[in-house]
Amino acid sequence: MSKRLSPKIINWLKVNVPGRPWKEVFELFQKEFPDFVWTVDAMKNACYQRNIRNGILVSPESKKYWFKKGHSVHNEKPLGSEFKIKGYVMVKVKMDGSRYDKWKPKQVHIWEQHNGPLPKGYIITFTDGDKSNLNINNLACIKKSVNGAMNIKSLRSESPELFKVRVAQIELDQKIKRITKNLGSD
Repeated sequence: MSKRLSPKIINWLKVNVPGRPWKEVFELFQKEFPDFVWTVDAMKNACYQRNIRNGILVSPESKKYWFKKGHSVHNEKPLGSEFKIKGYVMVKVKMDGSRYDKWKPKQVHIWEQHNGPLPKGYIITFTDGDKSNLNINNLACIKKSVNGAMNIKSLRSESPELFKVRVAQIELDQKIKRITKNLGSD
């Protein structure tokens, strides 16, 4: 249950909270109001409810633990490092940027080494369905829409030949749909 604060305490908080760390404010508060039993968290909550802010976004004590410019993380993985996630191998390709910039699916990395950048709207998939078979001959660059259709219709198989036939069939079906849609809109 929250305590009722007197106007004197509220006014004191308005004057003393801005620009000071909570710990310091709490110590000053205890000196000013020694009979008022309160915790730091209760004081913070009371201030927040009354829109009284200290304006300090970071605790001054925490700054000593921050990384300095040029400092490397002790557990930073070197380029070429790998890890597995949901059966896919991820490889580290950059040292800077977000983790999405630093890490890339290995099948994409291998395919790009042989063919250049992955076109927008395409994915790299495995023709035999085996995520661990990273041989360039087992990798195929297909449209995301074709991949989605194969997943929805459960058209994956262990046969690379059958994979190629099914991809061609889905691409043809999608092309026919686009043409008939365009003919119908004229």
